[in-house]
Amino acid sequence: MDLSDLFIKYGSDKFVNGYTPLYFILFDHLKSLPIKMLEIGIGTMIPGAHSSMVGYAREGYKPGGSLRAWRDFFINGEIHGADVQLDTQFDDEERITTHLCNSTNSTKVEEFIRSFDEENVKFDIIIDDGSHVDTDQFATLKNFYPHLKPGGIYIIEDIYPGSAVSNKPEILKLLLGDDPFFFVGKKSNMCVIYKNKLNN
Repeated sequence: MDLSDLFIKYGSDKFVNGYTPLYFILFDHLKSLPIKMLEIGIGTMIPGAHSSMVGYAREGYKPGGSLRAWRDFFINGEIHGADVQLDTQFDDEERITTHLCNSTNSTKVEEFIRSFDEENVKFDIIIDDGSHVDTDQFATLKNFYPHLKPGGIYIIEDIYPGSAVSNKPEILKLLLGDDPFFFVGKKSNMCVIYKNKLNN
Protein backbone atom coordinates (compact mmCIF):
# COMPACT_ATOMS: atom_id res chain seq x y z
CA MET A 1 0.00 0.00 0.00
CA ASP A 2 1.49 3.36 -1.01
CA LEU A 3 1.51 6.51 1.10
CA SER A 4 -1.57 7.98 -0.59
CA ASP A 5 -3.53 4.82 0.14
CA LEU A 6 -2.38 4.87 3.77
CA PHE A 7 -3.52 8.47 4.32
CA ILE A 8 -6.88 7.62 2.73
CA LYS A 9 -7.21 4.41 4.76
CA TYR A 10 -6.75 6.23 8.06
CA GLY A 11 -8.80 9.32 7.14
CA SER A 12 -5.92 11.82 7.18
CA ASP A 13 -6.36 15.08 5.25
CA LYS A 14 -2.73 15.03 4.06
CA PHE A 15 -3.77 13.34 0.80
CA VAL A 16 -6.56 15.87 0.21
CA ASN A 17 -4.14 18.73 0.94
CA GLY A 18 -1.78 17.45 -1.76
CA TYR A 19 1.14 16.71 0.55
CA THR A 20 1.62 13.08 -0.44
CA PRO A 21 3.86 13.49 -3.55
CA LEU A 22 6.39 15.62 -1.68
CA TYR A 23 6.39 13.32 1.33
CA PHE A 24 7.02 10.35 -0.93
CA ILE A 25 9.99 12.12 -2.56
CA LEU A 26 11.44 13.16 0.81
CA PHE A 27 10.89 9.92 2.70
CA ASP A 28 10.77 6.95 0.33
CA HIS A 29 14.48 6.17 0.81
CA LEU A 30 13.93 6.08 4.59
CA LYS A 31 10.88 3.79 4.74
CA SER A 32 12.75 0.64 5.81
CA LEU A 33 15.15 2.37 8.23
CA PRO A 34 14.67 2.51 12.04
CA ILE A 35 13.88 6.22 12.01
CA LYS A 36 12.47 8.17 14.95
CA MET A 37 9.67 10.53 13.88
CA LEU A 38 7.63 13.15 15.73
CA GLU A 39 4.42 14.70 14.46
CA ILE A 40 3.14 17.70 16.41
CA GLY A 41 -0.66 17.86 16.21
CA ILE A 42 -2.36 14.47 16.41
CA GLY A 43 -5.78 15.67 15.26
CA THR A 44 -8.42 16.26 17.93
CA MET A 45 -12.09 15.55 17.23
CA ILE A 46 -13.34 17.92 19.94
CA PRO A 47 -15.78 20.34 18.24
CA GLY A 48 -14.62 23.93 18.55
CA ALA A 49 -11.12 23.02 19.76
CA HIS A 50 -8.27 24.83 18.04
CA SER A 51 -7.25 22.94 14.88
CA SER A 52 -10.04 20.39 15.35
CA MET A 53 -10.38 17.84 12.57
CA VAL A 54 -14.17 18.12 12.74
CA GLY A 55 -15.25 19.07 9.22
CA TYR A 56 -11.83 18.21 7.75
CA ALA A 57 -11.35 14.55 8.60
CA ARG A 58 -12.26 11.91 6.09
CA GLU A 59 -14.82 9.22 6.85
CA GLY A 60 -13.66 6.75 9.47
CA TYR A 61 -11.12 9.13 10.98
CA LYS A 62 -10.09 8.98 14.62
CA PRO A 63 -7.29 10.99 16.26
CA GLY A 64 -3.89 9.79 15.12
CA GLY A 65 -4.80 8.95 11.53
CA SER A 66 -1.56 10.25 10.07
CA LEU A 67 0.47 8.60 12.85
CA ARG A 68 -0.96 5.24 11.76
CA ALA A 69 -0.15 6.00 8.14
CA TRP A 70 3.44 6.91 9.06
CA ARG A 71 3.73 3.73 11.17
CA ASP A 72 2.69 1.58 8.22
CA PHE A 73 4.92 3.50 5.78
CA PHE A 74 8.05 3.47 7.96
CA ILE A 75 7.98 -0.27 8.56
CA ASN A 76 10.77 -0.14 11.16
CA GLY A 77 10.08 3.38 12.42
CA GLU A 78 9.33 4.66 15.91
CA ILE A 79 6.44 7.11 15.62
CA HIS A 80 5.62 9.78 18.22
CA GLY A 81 2.78 12.27 18.32
CA ALA A 82 2.36 15.33 20.55
CA ASP A 83 -0.83 17.29 21.20
CA VAL A 84 -2.55 19.34 23.90
CA GLN A 85 -5.96 17.63 23.69
CA LEU A 86 -6.77 14.60 25.82
CA ASP A 87 -8.78 12.82 23.12
CA THR A 88 -5.62 12.48 21.00
CA GLN A 89 -3.90 10.18 23.49
CA PHE A 90 -3.83 6.40 23.02
CA ASP A 91 -1.48 3.59 24.02
CA ASP A 92 -2.73 0.55 22.13
CA GLU A 93 -1.00 0.95 18.76
CA GLU A 94 2.23 -0.82 17.86
CA ARG A 95 5.22 1.52 17.37
CA ILE A 96 3.14 4.64 18.11
CA THR A 97 3.49 6.68 21.30
CA THR A 98 1.36 9.74 22.02
CA HIS A 99 2.32 12.54 24.38
CA LEU A 100 0.53 15.49 25.95
CA CYS A 101 2.74 18.49 25.21
CA ASN A 102 2.27 22.14 24.32
CA SER A 103 4.88 22.60 21.61
CA THR A 104 4.93 26.39 22.05
CA ASN A 105 5.92 26.15 25.74
CA SER A 106 9.66 25.62 26.13
CA THR A 107 9.30 24.23 29.65
CA LYS A 108 6.75 21.63 28.51
CA VAL A 109 8.93 20.68 25.56
CA GLU A 110 11.94 20.09 27.80
CA GLU A 111 9.77 17.95 30.09
CA PHE A 112 8.70 15.98 27.03
CA ILE A 113 12.31 15.43 25.96
CA ARG A 114 13.29 14.31 29.45
CA SER A 115 10.47 11.74 29.44
CA PHE A 116 12.45 9.55 27.02
CA ASP A 117 14.78 6.84 28.29
CA GLU A 118 17.64 8.13 26.17
CA GLU A 119 19.43 11.33 27.09
CA ASN A 120 18.58 14.34 24.90
CA VAL A 121 16.51 12.41 22.35
CA LYS A 122 16.90 13.42 18.68
CA PHE A 123 14.41 12.86 15.87
CA ASP A 124 15.10 12.08 12.20
CA ILE A 125 11.86 13.77 11.10
CA ILE A 126 9.69 16.39 12.81
CA ILE A 127 6.41 17.54 11.25
CA ASP A 128 4.56 20.53 12.69
CA ASP A 129 0.88 19.95 11.94
CA GLY A 130 -0.18 21.77 15.10
CA SER A 131 -2.00 25.06 15.46
CA HIS A 132 -1.16 26.51 11.98
CA VAL A 133 -0.76 30.00 13.52
CA ASP A 134 2.56 31.54 12.47
CA THR A 135 3.59 32.68 15.94
CA ASP A 136 2.96 29.15 17.23
CA GLN A 137 4.87 27.66 14.30
CA PHE A 138 7.88 29.85 15.07
CA ALA A 139 7.73 28.96 18.78
CA THR A 140 7.41 25.25 17.98
CA LEU A 141 10.37 25.44 15.60
CA LYS A 142 12.48 27.25 18.21
CA ASN A 143 11.61 24.65 20.86
CA PHE A 144 11.96 21.47 18.80
CA TYR A 145 14.60 22.23 16.17
CA PRO A 146 17.45 21.56 18.63
CA HIS A 147 16.02 18.03 18.99
CA LEU A 148 16.28 17.25 15.27
CA LYS A 149 19.26 15.14 14.25
CA PRO A 150 21.90 16.64 11.95
CA GLY A 151 20.76 15.69 8.46
CA GLY A 152 17.16 15.48 9.70
CA ILE A 153 14.11 17.00 8.06
CA TYR A 154 11.71 19.46 9.73
CA ILE A 155 8.43 20.33 7.99
CA ILE A 156 5.91 23.04 8.78
CA GLU A 157 2.51 22.22 7.31
CA ASP A 158 -0.47 24.46 6.57
CA ILE A 159 1.22 27.83 6.30
CA TYR A 160 -1.66 30.22 5.68
CA PRO A 161 -1.58 32.96 3.02
CA GLY A 162 0.06 36.06 4.47
CA SER A 163 1.82 34.09 7.20
CA ALA A 164 5.05 35.55 8.55
CA VAL A 165 6.62 32.11 8.05
CA SER A 166 6.56 32.60 4.28
CA ASN A 167 6.42 36.42 4.13
CA LYS A 168 9.33 37.03 6.51
CA PRO A 169 11.93 34.34 5.78
CA GLU A 170 14.47 36.42 7.68
CA ILE A 171 12.80 35.19 10.88
CA LEU A 172 13.41 31.60 9.78
CA LYS A 173 17.03 32.49 9.06
CA LEU A 174 17.44 33.75 12.61
CA LEU A 175 16.20 30.42 13.95
CA LEU A 176 17.97 28.16 11.44
CA GLY A 177 21.28 29.89 10.72
CA ASP A 178 22.69 28.54 7.46
CA ASP A 179 20.43 25.49 7.29
CA PRO A 180 18.55 25.44 3.96
CA PHE A 181 14.78 25.60 3.60
CA PHE A 182 12.24 25.92 0.82
CA PHE A 183 8.49 26.43 0.41
CA VAL A 184 6.12 24.20 -1.54
CA GLY A 185 2.59 24.90 -2.77
CA LYS A 186 0.72 27.58 -4.66
CA LYS A 187 0.21 29.47 -1.40
CA SER A 188 3.52 28.44 0.23
CA ASN A 189 1.59 26.00 2.39
CA MET A 190 4.58 23.86 3.40
CA CYS A 191 8.10 24.67 4.50
CA VAL A 192 10.80 21.99 4.31
CA ILE A 193 13.97 22.47 6.36
CA TYR A 194 17.15 20.38 6.17
CA LYS A 195 19.26 20.50 9.29
CA ASN A 196 22.89 20.99 8.21
CA LYS A 197 22.08 18.86 5.15
CA LEU A 198 24.13 20.93 2.72
CA ASN A 199 26.95 21.61 5.18
CA ASN A 200 28.20 18.03 5.56
